[in-house]
Amino acid sequence: MSSAKENQHIARLIVGAMSIDGDMDEKELQKCAATLNEIGMGQLVAEVGVALEEVDSNFNVFKECKDLVASLGSNSKELSPLIYRIVVDVLASDRFVSMREASYLAAIAKRLDLEWEDAQNIFKKEMARRRGRLEVSGAQIDEAINKNLKELLSFPGSEELVGELDEDSLEELLHEAEAGADVCQDEVARAMTILGLKPGAKLEDAEGVWLETINKLNLPKLAEIGETFVSAAIDRMTAINNAYKTILALHNKS
Repeated sequence: MSSAKENQHIARLIVGAMSIDGDMDEKELQKCAATLNEIGMGQLVAEVGVALEEVDSNFNVFKECKDLVASLGSNSKELSPLIYRIVVDVLASDRFVSMREASYLAAIAKRLDLEWEDAQNIFKKEMARRRGRLEVSGAQIDEAINKNLKELLSFPGSEELVGELDEDSLEELLHEAEAGADVCQDEVARAMTILGLKPGAKLEDAEGVWLETINKLNLPKLAEIGETFVSAAIDRMTAINNAYKTILALHNKS
């Protein structure tokens, strides 16, 4: 990343982020280390270990950011987005960002002098990559109370990310399947779009759309109004059938 001093500041910001919702257990620490290695920042793992002993109740995120920006000097504008992305990635690695965690990220973005559009785009992309969920969306935040948090969480689609998913939701099944099998995320995403399903949907929702489509597309009746309608109906049924088969295969793999 940069100098040892700057890495220490970044590590302290990471530990501060991880501890915002309470004590850190071994599983969370291991996930942090795995995430840093995954994004090519393994050099920060040891620094995080040191920061665990240093960060206490007197930790001040504003001062930490100020000192970090000062140490970056003329490179601050270039490196701040990368530093922010690292902290976001660690927080989003468990696929759920609480209101307190989001508030912490909003505070960091402001103190690192990031443009709100840049901070929002980084956060939105990392949440999409992780297929993460939110405790709250921008629409639920009172601007008079927390303007920065509202700025961060006010992006298209944020409301659809609110709430943890059930274990048997298709989104969770996809996440589990990808961890141990070769599952094509894009193929599943296309299937869900064709079936008109949201992330929280379950297998029975896919089956419901499939059955409804079959029952509605009455080929003999459509034949009475022209071959064009029959061909369109067959194409639609084929697309729905293939999409349902994809969802069914995902369910069977999990």
